[in-house]
Amino acid sequence: MTPMNLVELYDIPDAVLPREPRLGGSCVAVPADRLASLARSGPAVLGLRPGLAGTDGFTASLLKELRALVGLPDGHSCLLVPVVPQTLAQQFGREKWAMAHDVVPRPVAGAARPSGAAGPGGWSAADLTGSSWPLAEGLLAELDVAAFCPGALLGVVPGSTVLTLSPRAAEAARGEEDSGPFGVRALLDADAPGTPRPSASDLMMLAHGVRTLAESHPERLEDEVGARLALVRARTAGRSWLAGPPYRRGRDLACVLPTTLSPAAVRELVEYLESRALVYGLADPDLPTALRVGLGRTCDDDDLVRLTGLLDVLLEEAR
Repeated sequence: MTPMNLVELYDIPDAVLPREPRLGGSCVAVPADRLASLARSGPAVLGLRPGLAGTDGFTASLLKELRALVGLPDGHSCLLVPVVPQTLAQQFGREKWAMAHDVVPRPVAGAARPSGAAGPGGWSAADLTGSSWPLAEGLLAELDVAAFCPGALLGVVPGSTVLTLSPRAAEAARGEEDSGPFGVRALLDADAPGTPRPSASDLMMLAHGVRTLAESHPERLEDEVGARLALVRARTAGRSWLAGPPYRRGRDLACVLPTTLSPAAVRELVEYLESRALVYGLADPDLPTALRVGLGRTCDDDDLVRLTGLLDVLLEEAR
């Protein structure tokens, strides 16, 4: 069964075409209001060189609101780094202090509350990307090093990382010599020459994402994600192309649809959808026979219904 042979694009009913194509768990649907925020308040800082008073003041205000949202203690450091978490983890892997305490942030797995890999002295670290764990009460206070891409959680363009450090982790990082402009020591020193800093446009959209989540009952996010998972399960119940019910890994903001398709057929399906700009990001590199569907607030319930209907049409199981 190959999606390319199932149906022509013009034969797909409009009722099953998602309005928002970025529904896969491997991408982020950036709401229009994030982009609109650039037009409303962006002129205050857009175009300014990083380090000028306008951008520094705005960044300080953003970090204050972000710290409040995730419940970060005053003694912890909070940084915005313009690289993806994987790149940041590689940098940690090159620093002696991080390796000595085993605090390279790695993706969490399973449903248990993450504590990272406890290193010498009981230090811990975790990469919380793509999950709601950053909102879990007291979690960031328990971790010496925590990192997460804010994309899925806050509905912003991926490509940056929120990094938090406990007081002892920050002290250890500052003691690292010759870590270069991309080292954690340089990141802690905002004025270090050559240190990467996020763009003003990224800061603006992130600020809007933080404010939106903070003002819209973030404590309800888990219940909302659970309700969307129940919706996807109900809409796919009994399908022959499913090998089992959709499930969620831990507090991921996406669910896995285990299929009966071969890896080649899954690739063809994904390519079919993406080449026609219907749906992006359904592939899961770790699970070649599965699809991954977003469950965050940027994935509308109606679009999830349309997506499941679209899959039925393409896989010859329309009901």
